[in-house]
Amino acid sequence: MAMSCLRNFKSILPIFVTLCLMLFCAGCEHRKLEELNYYENYFVKIYFDENIRNVSYGFYDESKKRPEYASPQSMRIVFCDEVTGKAVVERYLSEYGKDERGYYIQGLLSVPFGKYNVLAYNFDTKNTQVKSENDYEMMTACTTPLGENEINWIFSSRGEGAEDDEPIYKQPDHLFVAKVEGVEVTASHYKDSPDTLKTAEGLLPTASTMVNTYYFQFNVKGVEYVRSAVALVTGMAGSKILHSGEMVSEDVASIYFGLNNGKDKRSTATEETSVAYSTFNTFGKLPHTEGYINITFEFKTIYNTVQTETIHITDMFETQQVKENQWIIIDKLIEIVPPEGAAAGGLSPGVNDWEEIESEIII
Repeated sequence: MAMSCLRNFKSILPIFVTLCLMLFCAGCEHRKLEELNYYENYFVKIYFDENIRNVSYGFYDESKKRPEYASPQSMRIVFCDEVTGKAVVERYLSEYGKDERGYYIQGLLSVPFGKYNVLAYNFDTKNTQVKSENDYEMMTACTTPLGENEINWIFSSRGEGAEDDEPIYKQPDHLFVAKVEGVEVTASHYKDSPDTLKTAEGLLPTASTMVNTYYFQFNVKGVEYVRSAVALVTGMAGSKILHSGEMVSEDVASIYFGLNNGKDKRSTATEETSVAYSTFNTFGKLPHTEGYINITFEFKTIYNTVQTETIHITDMFETQQVKENQWIIIDKLIEIVPPEGAAAGGLSPGVNDWEEIESEIII
């Protein structure tokens, strides 16, 4: 009996296996081998627009000390889901070069199939950071506010026009941002090379800076009494949204920077008068801060005294000179007053002889 059942089972086994395979295949979708690869390789090449006013061109006086600048050497690129805005793929690019079009950074990355909005920005800035870095809508460029100990060490006062709780920021470094929206990643059958990231116009993306550089100067008498000098400008934007380039309206900040000492060959100043000048970086002047944009200068003298001067500059931002050239040329003479009976002691500072103020303090 057992032998008979075994023979019957062996005879129907091929039919049973065939039926199982037919049922399994009926529930499967036949797909090409290439479509089984869920990722697509993407080649990215991003150029930089390094025409920065008061940095690479348009400087007020070529004999003056320019701000330090170096081309970026690394970038972070983020593919964010078009619907949720959340980052899906990120990559850090560090292969850079230059061709007839200009300076660029490039690299290769793998991206899952889908629709994306893409942001890329240089990742080698000292003072500028990006927060909410994995959310397309919320990615924001900012700088670090100074702590109270740093503020008290650098400044004797916060300057006129600044609220007591208004933070003081380091000036931002130039942050270059490139944006490409509506990128659709699909299977690229039978292609010998990866897809290349391009804009809607079919062009390679270009990264431009989100930061403006302003030049300013004013006349000063008595520079021989000055040991160091800093400035504080109020009513500036403390941060900026990456994808839109809009300033964060509720983030009102002051920024500080050092001053340089030099002669202005185009001024009518006397031999006893020099100019104090500088450049400062900012995310921009907030529109609703009209009425209290001031620059406060603080001079520390060789006699261990402190002299502060404040100049109201709100109206200057409406002049053509500032709008077109970003030059703030203040028509005012500030005289450094030594203590009664003091002598200069023969000190004649040159352009770089004022002590630089460093804000890095280990607490």
